[in-house]
Amino acid sequence: MIRRIKLPGWIVIVFLLFGITFGVNQAIAQVLKESSEPNEPNEKIADSSVYPGLNIKTKTKETNLYTFSVSQPYTENKQINKPIDEWIDQQKKEFTTSIKEHKNTLEENDFRAHLNIQLETEKIADKIYTLEFEAYHITGGANGMTKMKSFVIDLNQNKLLQLDDVFQLNEASVKDIQKLILDELHSNQEISIYIFDDMAEKVLKDPEKWEWSVSRKGMTFYFDEYEIAAGAAGAIKVEIPMKKIKPYLNKKFAEKIDVKIPEKEKGKEEEQHPEDIAKLDPDGKYVALTFDDGPHPEVTPRILDTLKKYNAKATFFMLGSQVEYYPSLAAKVAEEGHEIANHTMNHQDLTILGLNQIKEEVRQSSNIIEKATGKAPTLLRPPYGASNSDVEKAAADLEAPIAMWSVDSFDWKSRSAEAVNEEVMSNVAPGSIVLLHDIHPSTADALPQLLTSLDKQGYQMVTVSQLLELWNEKGVGPHYGKIR
Repeated sequence: MIRRIKLPGWIVIVFLLFGITFGVNQAIAQVLKESSEPNEPNEKIADSSVYPGLNIKTKTKETNLYTFSVSQPYTENKQINKPIDEWIDQQKKEFTTSIKEHKNTLEENDFRAHLNIQLETEKIADKIYTLEFEAYHITGGANGMTKMKSFVIDLNQNKLLQLDDVFQLNEASVKDIQKLILDELHSNQEISIYIFDDMAEKVLKDPEKWEWSVSRKGMTFYFDEYEIAAGAAGAIKVEIPMKKIKPYLNKKFAEKIDVKIPEKEKGKEEEQHPEDIAKLDPDGKYVALTFDDGPHPEVTPRILDTLKKYNAKATFFMLGSQVEYYPSLAAKVAEEGHEIANHTMNHQDLTILGLNQIKEEVRQSSNIIEKATGKAPTLLRPPYGASNSDVEKAAADLEAPIAMWSVDSFDWKSRSAEAVNEEVMSNVAPGSIVLLHDIHPSTADALPQLLTSLDKQGYQMVTVSQLLELWNEKGVGPHYGKIR
């Protein structure tokens, strides 16, 4: 016999179900809320960017359920920012939807979902840039999903360039370009066996749906996974050399990119002298402050000023993607005597990458940092502190000791100067390595009081390498520093 639930009982059940659903949705929605902070209406573009008129923000988040890292460029022009922001937001929405669908599986398998949106920027003429995005997300299974998107922006005209701004579009030229793309697809032996010609021809039929970018070397056309080929081919990039594509270019645009851009003036490089690492007193009170995710055009200079005022040295774990935009700022960090270290190129969770991919993330960042600062970083800090045997092997092969931390300031979470100081001073001990980030204004706000408090307790600020030498710690690590 089925017993009917009276009206009050139904109301209680409905509210319980609503509360559970709302709670789950609210928790997962943080990936959108905390990573979609809009640019301020009159946000100033930093003069220190190597790409005039163009800046970048790297936004990261870590929870028990997921991690993400998003490289987000922006200009002072809302009409240029809008389509870029909309595409990035769409990737985040797809990611959160997938998390909801796989939440139980993620928890059962103790696996964290991951979203990484990385950016490559190329200057092709004065204030004309190609922005190439690659979005990768994984929420379970053996493989994730990769999507690619590009934008060509002309800051002289304050507009996103469309296909007809670049090409002379007519029926004949469109057919010729389609053939160039198909020929290139079939000439690549690694992917040709996976291509579905009918799908490729259907996608190429409508030029308005082409995903493309342009550089001085030629044109690149992009296809998402499964769009024109079997999944084994992955996301596909087709590159057409300029000598083949040039006959179809819009004349005005061709003139712009043919103008020879003078190479950047190279000032006389000052002779580099490795700093002598002072021998530390084994009984001394030392702490190593470390700053991740920079350099940031507004926050890093404030931190440098404070460190200089207190005669304190620190270690900066830099992202290659940030240094690419702000090389002069990275150089300033080095010039002021701070230790320069590697935080990878794109802040990916290295534990979900293969060994060669891990090495490439480290090498690419290292090359950019060395070019900017004149110093090759030796220490490596994996993003999110995520490490496994492949990460350790890559670090060993590249002779890059892994430096973690023993005190987390949680500045990335609290965004409060007072909370940062309380967290650090409650947990610091002689030999601690403290995790901070030079991308949050609140961290710069916290630093003067933090250094004052550490000084009053007799601490001296040193670099991570100085601590490792004091302890005679060698090898790949990971090295964590001392805790209470």
